Amino acid sequence: MSLTGAVRVVRLEDVADRPLLADLTGDPDPAARYEALRSRWGSLAPVDLEPGVPAWLALGHGEVTAVLRNEASFSRDVRHWRYEAQGLLGRRSATRAVLASRDAAHDRDGAEHRRLRTPLADALDAVEDKRVRRTADVACASVLGRLAARGTADLVAEYAVDVPVRVLADLLGMTLADARRMHELTVAQRSGTEDAYPASVEAEDLLAGFVAGRRAEPSDDLTSALLAHPAHENDLEVMGAVALVFATAHDAEIAWIATAAQRLLADPDLTARLHGGRLSLDDALDEVARDAPPLPHLRPRYALADGELGGQAIAAGDAVVPAVAAANADRAVRGAADAWEQADARFHLTWGTGAHACPAHRTAPLITRTVVGHLLARVADLELTVAPSDVRPVRSAWVRYPRELPVRFR
Repeated sequence: MSLTGAVRVVRLEDVADRPLLADLTGDPDPAARYEALRSRWGSLAPVDLEPGVPAWLALGHGEVTAVLRNEASFSRDVRHWRYEAQGLLGRRSATRAVLASRDAAHDRDGAEHRRLRTPLADALDAVEDKRVRRTADVACASVLGRLAARGTADLVAEYAVDVPVRVLADLLGMTLADARRMHELTVAQRSGTEDAYPASVEAEDLLAGFVAGRRAEPSDDLTSALLAHPAHENDLEVMGAVALVFATAHDAEIAWIATAAQRLLADPDLTARLHGGRLSLDDALDEVARDAPPLPHLRPRYALADGELGGQAIAAGDAVVPAVAAANADRAVRGAADAWEQADARFHLTWGTGAHACPAHRTAPLITRTVVGHLLARVADLELTVAPSDVRPVRSAWVRYPRELPVRFR
């Protein structure tokens, strides 16, 4: 663990006014909130995952990088978290609905993580770009044509959600009805409300039935490839892999597309740069991902021993949440005058780093580029029916994107 400056000794539980993580994500100006925390606490600040459940929030680029890369000091396995190990979380806790341990690569470290990640990497590498693009193209054309004929739309629910869910259904071999239900359950799990835990239970049941069905009738899809991979020891591990693919792709794609759509509608200069060829769509999307990460807070890592991080003493069993949204804006690595022309400075941590970095480095940008590209072609015919300042984010500690984007077609 790194050490900067004099060491502060502050126990998480002793801080009386810890902000709620969801309040930071949902703030109209989260950057200002991060700066306020930085001014008070430095690069490591105390927060609550839910009322009464504390964690450290890593704000600095160096600290977030250290937490993500140092498996010897910080584990992804929730069983190392003091609140889990000592039974301090309620059984139906909304935090548990998100952080509960599963037989999946994202929940294991070391050799076990590598074994479970290999099938994911192999299956995703085998996905054909042509198939992904064709599926997304057909969905975009169909959805946008229907919405244009109607004349009004919510570009979040009816486009940024609808199209990625259709693409995920095709890639995983799910029925569209099951994929849409998984979307609803994933949103509920991330909500931080009393609906989170029941949603997690129903999602497990749905996935169990789905994987069993694919085991009986394999096909040309990602789930069948995961079932056939020799590194998986049982169907629980396949369920964990499918759940990880769906939830991560769901959150990242919807948030990335919806936030890009919000920028296109609210920033005519950006649209003009794109149409005029002064900015490529890939660079614009990269800047959106850096400036407004779809997943502003990655799932926690858990300290394996007492130590220090960013000048703060932390205890074994503490949860440390990597705030990539804050790290991407850290002035130590990003100048205050950054602009669209500097979009090639791709230092950002939006997709993670280290052993647990996002494995869908090819497929995810392809989907987003295709979906946003179709929207860009029609954006001149669209206008928001509310003021840009009235657009509010969804309520979640883990994902940030506009709740809705009501538009009319000119």
